Amino acid sequence: MNKVALVTGGAKRIGKSICKKFHENGFSIICHYNSSDEEAENLKKELNSVRANSVETVKFDLNDYGNYNSFCESILKKYGKLDVLINNASSFFSTPLDEDNLNDWDDLINSNVKGPLIIVKYFASCLKQNLGTVINLSDAMIIRGMKDYSIYSVAKGGLETLTKSLAKELAPEIRVNAVAPGAILLPSDGSSDEETLVSNIPLGRIGKEEDISSAVFYLSQNKYITGQILRVDGGRSLN
Repeated sequence: MNKVALVTGGAKRIGKSICKKFHENGFSIICHYNSSDEEAENLKKELNSVRANSVETVKFDLNDYGNYNSFCESILKKYGKLDVLINNASSFFSTPLDEDNLNDWDDLINSNVKGPLIIVKYFASCLKQNLGTVINLSDAMIIRGMKDYSIYSVAKGGLETLTKSLAKELAPEIRVNAVAPGAILLPSDGSSDEETLVSNIPLGRIGKEEDISSAVFYLSQNKYITGQILRVDGGRSLN
């Protein structure tokens, strides 16, 4: 049976590219999504037309803590196994200190730290049995701090620390790493323009989604890398 990869937030943008990358390398895909119903259905149709019954979708809100067990159980029912877990789903928005935004804390922490931890915990025995791997998606810029994005920065910083801690706890059977994208697409909240971004990138261009999906796939295949944060940002975090 083909190896199975679960991609959270897999219906569009970087998540979609990750799904396609693993699919073209022979994986069966479970694409998690929350509100992107149309995108998820289109991706499923597209990839299943290439290889029948190779992609399944699962809808779930990562803030719904009362139903994580049923969510994870529904995933195992799809193919009965899991080899690669990719925690890509993420909330991203600004939280300036002078605004009343503490209610945003749960959303940002849940999707970026707490959700991935719960999912890893549920699938740990399954991944261990298959000598599987976990790859988390961070953000290349959080090591410098991000003005007006303090809670998001805390969340992604927590995810990177979680990555390193789980790499120790789950070794040697399960490898845990993270990919930290830089400017791959213009921010969905419209906070930056292309000219400003490119001026701070040594390689002189915004990255492509494939730059990230290829890095994720590489980490899934290299058997001697764990506990690492791979920053794929064209050198932007050097500035």
